[in-house]
Amino acid sequence: MTLKQIEYFQMVCKCGNISNAAKELFVSRSVVSRALSELEDEFETQIFTRTQTGVELTESGKILARLFDEFVACYSTTKEWIRKAEENANSAVLRLGVTPTNAYQVNKLYLNPFTEKYPEVQLYIDEYSAYDAWSLISRGEVDAFFTPARSQGLEMVDSIALYQTGIVLGMASGDPIAEKDTLSVYDLVDLPLACLKAPMPLEGMLESGFGAFGKKPKVVLRTTDKKLLRDMTLKGAVYAILPSDMIKSWTGIVGVPIQFFFSSTHRMLWSKALPHKAALDAFIDYMRQFELK
Repeated sequence: MTLKQIEYFQMVCKCGNISNAAKELFVSRSVVSRALSELEDEFETQIFTRTQTGVELTESGKILARLFDEFVACYSTTKEWIRKAEENANSAVLRLGVTPTNAYQVNKLYLNPFTEKYPEVQLYIDEYSAYDAWSLISRGEVDAFFTPARSQGLEMVDSIALYQTGIVLGMASGDPIAEKDTLSVYDLVDLPLACLKAPMPLEGMLESGFGAFGKKPKVVLRTTDKKLLRDMTLKGAVYAILPSDMIKSWTGIVGVPIQFFFSSTHRMLWSKALPHKAALDAFIDYMRQFELK
């Protein structure tokens, strides 16, 4: 397998046609066809099937496309990191990504204690969507990412499972609903619901859960202001749908599990393919003590 073969393969994927891909690459059609045949021989599988307009990926081809996307992203970033190898090796700066809902728990449990133990390491922390984790890591834009998103099984990404959370309905502690063990769609159907206006799958899951019973959720507040969300919940004006660890940190508010939401495992992710700073190696070693058994 060569970089040229990968380049030709990716152009055929983009164009959906070998002849068009050859024109884009300024080579003959036979050169592209030979590169694809060599890949098929190496992986012992068919990677494209012919259609009336060109070619389509087989299931094996889709697996290769995913692998090559990861490889090219890591390859480009590694070239840049090698250029800065000495600088990176001595760097005491870590760039970390967190999702909007796990930021509080991650800071409290891991990041604050880490900075006390390693004051020489400077942490830069930004919030991102859980869906951005893998691309940010593979491009080297963050050194590690904390996310509750389900693993995509990427070979070039390593992870540590840290803790689990469920989705709960948050309410003032004196609310009658707080006495229930779990809540169904019918418990929520007439309630004024609220959630964080953040790039996460929670609201889509809520719509699906209600839709299974022919109902629609009554979401009256979507906000990025966590203090507003907490204050409105405490006053009984809304019922907040949030991860259990976030609700747990709000004084005077309790959370009751919602039946149709699955638990999420929060993980720390990082790239295995990119060169590591000494600070990142120290951080990974530190985080392993918290690994979920």
